[in-house]
Amino acid sequence: MERDTGMNQYRVFVITRRFFAFCFFVLVCLSPSLSWNRGIARAEVVDRIVAIVNNDIILLSELNRAVSFYEKAIRAKRLPPEEKKKLLYNARVEVLNQLINQKLTSQYAKELGIKINKLEVDQALEQLKRSMHYTDEDLRQGLEKEGYTMEQYRDQVKDQLLQRRILNFEVKSKVVVTPEDVEKYYKAHPEIYGIRKQYHLRNIIMRFAGTGGDKPKETVYAKMLDIHKQLENGASFKDLARRYSESSFAERGGDLGVFTLDDLSDQLREAIKGLKPGEFTPVLETPQGYQILFVDEIIEKRAISLQDATEEIKQKLYSQMLDKRFEKWITELKKKSYIKTML
Repeated sequence: MERDTGMNQYRVFVITRRFFAFCFFVLVCLSPSLSWNRGIARAEVVDRIVAIVNNDIILLSELNRAVSFYEKAIRAKRLPPEEKKKLLYNARVEVLNQLINQKLTSQYAKELGIKINKLEVDQALEQLKRSMHYTDEDLRQGLEKEGYTMEQYRDQVKDQLLQRRILNFEVKSKVVVTPEDVEKYYKAHPEIYGIRKQYHLRNIIMRFAGTGGDKPKETVYAKMLDIHKQLENGASFKDLARRYSESSFAERGGDLGVFTLDDLSDQLREAIKGLKPGEFTPVLETPQGYQILFVDEIIEKRAISLQDATEEIKQKLYSQMLDKRFEKWITELKKKSYIKTML
């Protein structure tokens, strides 16, 4: 199929979808289920539509699941109520936009006959578990904490794989990284490719209500202060991590692996950068819960030559350019689609 032909077929497809979307909207919004009590009509809303994307819909329950992680992180921050309210609203708008993008790419993939099979989803999940050092049970428990079932998460992974394939079809061929681009990036980032330090880190983490735990924040903080006191008195970090830490790394003494400072969030970078091997941070309040980080070892890494760094830089620049091309492509697709949001 030629690309132009595919887009022309999609325009006809979008017009048809707009008509059916309008009919569906009228049917759903103007014909609610009513229960009668003493002659008075009463409607109870269990779920509702927050967006129409051609002839597909996005429900409030879908949005709530997708945004729950971000909302927990925002609510855990100590911010003025008005600022927190604004951040929560912006998070919902941004996540809804992502869900709309997923619907559009899924629709386009369907029209072009692009499919993702069960084996591809299985392979993507296995890769995720390996990279996160998760067992099947770790993944399932993590999803349950965020309000997802494994089936719902598999659907999300399938959508992401579809997006990647659409990118290959529509966008990838238009992205070119030149040797000049690579050299420019290399020279602009001596902190990455020059002599640098890597930190072998461990952590102890305890979660409170709003970060995946069920205990009050004050109770968890008091316990973490007690653990910190034990560390100051010479207790083994590994032993305390195995005993108290609430993560899949606890059995390994809280071993997180090796990081550069640039790999870490601003908060963790500031807490770590002045420490020596064998030292640990104060109790830190993070979006994941209260944490104490321990520097197990500091490794001096030699400078990386341009030749050795070229492939890595190509991948970084390629991903950045791909994101920009995708944004341009999805913006054009939105202009040809019927989209209505109802937050």
